[in-house]
Amino acid sequence: MAMALMTACVATGPTPRQLAAANPLTISQDGADYIVALQPGVPGAALTVSAATGAMAMDQGLVAKRAALAFCAKQGARLDARALGHFAGGAWAFDGGCV
Repeated sequence: MAMALMTACVATGPTPRQLAAANPLTISQDGADYIVALQPGVPGAALTVSAATGAMAMDQGLVAKRAALAFCAKQGARLDARALGHFAGGAWAFDGGCV
């Protein structure tokens, strides 16, 4: 009974779109090129943004998010509003993908 009540409380959001045909894509932002790729993640998908040359820095989150927004817009979609970015291994990832 408790499990049934718990599943009823789970909020559902938009389902990430499958954009594998456009994956990865080079996006230019502020005079630099970034590689944006849609990857399996939680929940459902994640957009990974990396620099075309070299590694990104932790303070480039806004630039990375703008590249992710541009990637989704080129696919006729938008970045999931719930997308939270995290930095790891010289790249930024945004959970949720395009919706």
